[in-house]
Amino acid sequence: MEKLYRQWIDKHQDQVWSLALYLMRDRAEAEDICQEAFTRLWQHRDTMNDGKAGPWLKRVTRNLCLDRLRGRRDEIAAGENDLFDELNPESVFEQGNRTQRLQELVAALKEPYRSLVVLRDIQQHSYRQVAEITGLSQPQVKTYLHRARHALRKQWSEHDDE
Repeated sequence: MEKLYRQWIDKHQDQVWSLALYLMRDRAEAEDICQEAFTRLWQHRDTMNDGKAGPWLKRVTRNLCLDRLRGRRDEIAAGENDLFDELNPESVFEQGNRTQRLQELVAALKEPYRSLVVLRDIQQHSYRQVAEITGLSQPQVKTYLHRARHALRKQWSEHDDE
């Protein structure tokens, strides 16, 4: 069973890491999330179906991220500190780095849009896989993904006009 667990980690760690990093926008927190997700995988290894390990692991990762982000939002509502900085389009433009700009625009998307863009457009999962990971129906995935892409195009063009 340990060998199979190691295979699951080797196969999915890059996508789990990238999902956590995109959602959290902080390397240390993404590392914590990944560690927690892989710990949970270990705890469920005896009951895990080999074909379901990947989607299950990504769903757990996404949920852990969303839980942590909700906690941040609660702190902000309580006035403790502002953890969500607004995008600074001037600094992104000055950097001249289109990739960085796009990453920030994706990071600024609300859920579930951000997760859908990461899972479908960046990690190249099928619509079926994205639906399984997020718990949404395929039509919902397609609709929300269309809205997310529209918002990204709009934000991108607004920044070009400045």
